Amino acid sequence: MVGTTELDKDGVRPVTPGEFADIMSRIGPVGPDEAAHPLCIAVSGGGDSMALALLARGWRRHVLALVVDHALRPESAGEAALTCQRLAELDIPARQLTLAPLRPGGIQNRAREARFGVLESACIDAGGSVLLVAHHEADQEETLWMRQERGSGPRGLCGMAARTVRGRITLLRPLLGIRPERLKMTLRTAGVSWCEDPSNQNRRFRRVEVRQDLTDAGRRAMHVLRQGACARQKRVEDRLAALMACGAAWQPEGWLKLAPEILQLGGGEDHDTEPLLEDELLGRLIRLVGGQDYVPSRQAVVALRRAGKGSLGRVCLHPLRGRETGWMLYREARNLTEKRPARHGQCWDGRWRYLGPDHADAVVAALGPRQRAGRAVPACVLPALPALWVGGEPVAVPEGMRGLRPDLPRVTFVWDGGTPLTGERDWTG
Repeated sequence: MVGTTELDKDGVRPVTPGEFADIMSRIGPVGPDEAAHPLCIAVSGGGDSMALALLARGWRRHVLALVVDHALRPESAGEAALTCQRLAELDIPARQLTLAPLRPGGIQNRAREARFGVLESACIDAGGSVLLVAHHEADQEETLWMRQERGSGPRGLCGMAARTVRGRITLLRPLLGIRPERLKMTLRTAGVSWCEDPSNQNRRFRRVEVRQDLTDAGRRAMHVLRQGACARQKRVEDRLAALMACGAAWQPEGWLKLAPEILQLGGGEDHDTEPLLEDELLGRLIRLVGGQDYVPSRQAVVALRRAGKGSLGRVCLHPLRGRETGWMLYREARNLTEKRPARHGQCWDGRWRYLGPDHADAVVAALGPRQRAGRAVPACVLPALPALWVGGEPVAVPEGMRGLRPDLPRVTFVWDGGTPLTGERDWTG
């Protein structure tokens, strides 16, 4: 435990309220300061997130701290409760959230994804749409170093963005230009205590090794690397948006018609050694239509594009039928066994969100075959749509969908495929 009002001997300055307000104004709008729509903050109890909570509370009246107990250590629940208590003493409302048990293997990655899931849900439940997270300048440098080690491309070497759309909320990282030492000094100056996670000193984790070994020269090199990657990625994003606008047509049933030029069959690499733009776009479209979190590997996308048909990432690519030229991209009918309670707001298959009334006796599941009427939509598309089921019978289908049996009642589903195709983050270096 730490907590002292002594000034740092090296002259480290705390972050001032005016400085934080200036940072937030540059990141962009976050909506009105209203009790019904609080500004949410992810708080672990460590020095970085406690400093963020303190600064955010000084900037906005209506905030809500979300404290996640990872349940990975016996003492984590007590630490989360202590953090909520400390936040309350700072006049910062807080909610304690607990992760469900995680499956073995890749525990840090699983915990990270599960943590975001509960934070997103809690933010939406509270009426918020913006979540502040406390990644700072050193976190950015360490992330870039590890991505460079893994051979990440320009997109990965852009690092973390100050503003990102993810799922149903916007993530803001206002501290990316702030050194962690200044955050600790901000707390010391205010007389605020925080918790230290012992895993932050465990060199068994690669990030800890990088944090302890990265030199000042290495940190400066990461900033130069990021600036170049961001400039390059900005050009790619602009070209992708233009290609998408003229070459892909979204269909209300959650599939796409692609113009012939989208695939560029037989192509390889651009003359300037950048990956072929069509491969980048096809990979993102596969992620979108399949409701996945990540784009498939570039090698797999290239192979699919050159073949002109096949499946990848839960998605099928096939030439358009009849007189139309081009291709169709749709969710394959396999691996659709997921069933979810028919509750308002329930997401299904990472693609559709149910916005109808609660039905205690119904579940959301795949529509499946034999519900087609007419030829307005290809038969291969409809089985992957959601529907309400009671027992072994479909009782309602999504409104606005074409080609379905007219005798089935309609309920409200909206597309909610997660990460946008383009524009999900800023690419400023």
